Amino acid sequence: MSTPGDAIEGQTGLVVALPAEAHSLGARGVHVGDCVRWRKGWVAVSGIGPHNAMRAAERLLACGALRLANWGVAGALSPELAPGDVLIPDRIRYSHDDPGFATDPALNAHLIELLSASLHVRRGALWSTPQPIATTADKQALAARNQVLAVDMEAAPIAAVAARANLPFVAVKAICDPVTRELPAGIVGALDGADQGWSLRMVAAIAFGGPSTWRAAHALSRDFRRARRSLATAAALAA
Repeated sequence: MSTPGDAIEGQTGLVVALPAEAHSLGARGVHVGDCVRWRKGWVAVSGIGPHNAMRAAERLLACGALRLANWGVAGALSPELAPGDVLIPDRIRYSHDDPGFATDPALNAHLIELLSASLHVRRGALWSTPQPIATTADKQALAARNQVLAVDMEAAPIAAVAARANLPFVAVKAICDPVTRELPAGIVGALDGADQGWSLRMVAAIAFGGPSTWRAAHALSRDFRRARRSLATAAALAA
């Protein structure tokens, strides 16, 4: 059984999509596909996307994890969330016709109490999708229809693995993208299927995308740094 004191400690398996997100936990020198010890648990660096996240979660179960967590960044679907804010999801949604997965309420409450001392923390539903949501109109429509506050690409499959194993699940998501940002098509296309976030396709999309793409890439990089700083603060507070 989970207890509030186990927030992200103990026999916890954390799935992070990117090495840069793992760095916020103090896991340095890791690469996509790695699974390393962290405190009394493990960190698995999955790469971007639901299939990678599910495989990483299953690997953590094989290591003996007694609870699963998703740690990383998400895009805002609400104007109430800005880059650097933190969402502790109480539910993971992935379909208009399915209620999704509830997260562990005791662990959520403890994380919110801990992190609110230094961070702007919200509780609410997270939408998990296989593809990036690029336009403001699509973000607003998704939020209005489903009452969700943010979007990511990994939480739902990790929550599904935890549910099948009858284990508690929590997520900590730092916002790296405001609801008002429109992602250029070249960046969206390069992200779709890019395990590590950055790839030759991404570099080419930015290099040849023109001024609007350059500005978007600069803003994305700036706000990702804000989100990563919030994750590092969260890791220190929850230690």
